[in-house]
Amino acid sequence: MVARWLLGWAVMSIVVWAPLSADDPKDDARGFVPLFNGNDLTGWVNVNVKPDTFSVKDGQLITTGHPTGTIRTEKMYENFIMEIEWMHENKSEPGNSGIFIWGTANPVGKTPFPKGIEVQVLVNFETDWATSHGDVFSVNGAHCKPDRPHPKGMERCLPSERRAKGGGEWNHYRIIANNGTIKLHVNGKEVSGVSEVKPRKGYIHLEAEGAVCRFRNIRIKELPSTNPTEDEIAK
Repeated sequence: MVARWLLGWAVMSIVVWAPLSADDPKDDARGFVPLFNGNDLTGWVNVNVKPDTFSVKDGQLITTGHPTGTIRTEKMYENFIMEIEWMHENKSEPGNSGIFIWGTANPVGKTPFPKGIEVQVLVNFETDWATSHGDVFSVNGAHCKPDRPHPKGMERCLPSERRAKGGGEWNHYRIIANNGTIKLHVNGKEVSGVSEVKPRKGYIHLEAEGAVCRFRNIRIKELPSTNPTEDEIAK
């Protein structure tokens, strides 16, 4: 009887104290914290845009898109799961924005963007090298290996499936960034990814790039460190 009780207690302890993983749905109920509080821009830093380029209304973080630039998190992140919903207002014209992962604190050179990996937030734009359905690619000297070779040899992963909704509709992104690998789930399914990312620790940026875009329900769950070297940390 005692032995059975001890065994049951041990099993329960293992379940309760098991480490967070990047892909176990059972972990979704624990470990997440808001990355945006829904009331103001606490926790975010204006990098190179006007004071009113990003604002908060009705629990949404809204960018006017002008001027082109970013806001970023106050702290750096290494391994994590991030969930975010976004909606462009443009229903026919292209609407551009993005989420930078493992970015530098400031823009590189004369560009408005950091060095890092961009998870594209785009509508109404399709070419032979880019889509509106969750491209993931390197920017400003960051490096990555796309999960599938790009038709033009770019460090850009095109999605395996078109799942994003158009302007005026909300989309859900789940971004799993772990040990130099990024996987993007669009509206519930993994479609894009990159590996061998450098840097693999840095800031998270939200981008303004010419169009009104709304974000909401932004949350993050940090995962255990995999000890990046000094040259793998964004400066």
